[in-house]
Amino acid sequence: MAQRIYPLLGGAQGAGAEASTTPGFSDARILVVDDQPANLKFAASVLRQAGYTNFETIGDPREVVPSVQSGGADLILCDLHMPGLDGYGVMKALEDVFPENSYVPIVILTADTTIEARQRALALGAKDFLTKPLDPTEMVLRIANLLETRSLHLRLRAHSDRLEDVVVQRTAALSAALERVESMQEDLRLSQEETVKRLSMAAELRDPTSGAHIDRMSQYCMLLAETIGITFERAETIRVASQMHDVGKIAIPDSILLKPGPLEHSERIEMQRHAEIGQRILAGSRSELMVTAATIAGTHHERVDGRGYPRGLKGQEIPVEGRIAAIADVFDALTSDRVYRPAIPANDALQLMTSGAGRHLDAELLEEFLGVQPAVIEILREPKSD
Repeated sequence: MAQRIYPLLGGAQGAGAEASTTPGFSDARILVVDDQPANLKFAASVLRQAGYTNFETIGDPREVVPSVQSGGADLILCDLHMPGLDGYGVMKALEDVFPENSYVPIVILTADTTIEARQRALALGAKDFLTKPLDPTEMVLRIANLLETRSLHLRLRAHSDRLEDVVVQRTAALSAALERVESMQEDLRLSQEETVKRLSMAAELRDPTSGAHIDRMSQYCMLLAETIGITFERAETIRVASQMHDVGKIAIPDSILLKPGPLEHSERIEMQRHAEIGQRILAGSRSELMVTAATIAGTHHERVDGRGYPRGLKGQEIPVEGRIAAIADVFDALTSDRVYRPAIPANDALQLMTSGAGRHLDAELLEEFLGVQPAVIEILREPKSD
C-alpha cells in the first residue's frame, strides 16, 4: 500500500469551531466502521462539515480489509462492539495488511470505558479512543492530531531511509561522503526534535498547563545529566527526549486529566497508564533520540523502592535516564501551580524530595541535583510560557 506524506499543518489546528472547520489534511483517506447506520451518518456529517473529502463509511466490518487493500487508509475510526466481527477482530485482521512501521492510527469508538477494554484495544494497536456519544469538536481535533503525528512519523522514516541510502552510496568517496552524512544527520536531528515538539504539543493540547512544565523539566534533566558526567551530546539527547515524557496523556480522558482535585483510586489507575501508553507510542524506532524518549516515558514514574509504575522496577533496574527524569519531574511538579494546590517554594520542595530519597528518588542523583541548586533556581525563575 502506497504511503502518503502530508505537509505539516500551517497553523491550521485550533480549538472549538475554528478547528472543526479547518482540517489539517482534507484529502486524508479516513475509514469509519460501525454497524449502526445512524452512527455512520453522524460521523460522515462531522467529517464533511470539517472539510474532509476522502472518507468512507463501512457498516460491515468484514469489508474493512478489502477496502484498505484496494484504497489504503490514513486513519480508521472503528466501533468496538459489533456483531460478527468486533473492533478487536478488525484490528487483528489489519495486522497482516499494513506494512511494517506504517503507523496508520486506529481510533476506537465506544461507550465501554473499562480498563480491560482499553488495554486490550491498545495491545492490538489502537492509538486513541473516542467515547460515545461522540463530541464533534473533540472528534475533529483528535483526528487532526493523529494525522499530523502520522505525517511526522512518515517524514522521519523517510529521512532515515534517505540517510542510509546516502551512506551506502558514498562509501567509496569517504571524505566527501562524510560531509554529506554529517549534514543529513543534522537534518535528521532537527527533524526528530521537531517531531518531539509536535508530539509534546499533542499532550499540551489536552493540558494547557504542560507547556512550561515540559521546557523546565527538560532543562533540569540536561543540567543533572551533565552534572553526573554524561557527555554534552548525550545530555542534549536526554533533554530533547524528556519533552515527550507525558505524551501518553493524549489517551487519558479529560475528566481525569483535568480533574480539579484528588483522583479516585480507579481514576489514579487510569492516569498511571499514561507511562505505558507513552512508551508504546514512542517504541520501535532505531533512533537514539526516540529510544531514549521511550525509555523516559516508560520509567519516569518508577520508584527506587520498587513501588512505582508501570513495572515496579527497583534501584538500578530503572535506567539512569528515568531516574534523572523522575527528579526533574517531581521538582517541577512541586514548584508549579496545580488546579488542586499552589506551588511551594524551591527550598521546601528540595527538602520534601530529600525526605523521600532512597524510597522514591535516587539518593545519589538527588544529592547531585542539590549541589547545583543555584542553576536549578535560575531555570525555575525563567519567564513562564504556560
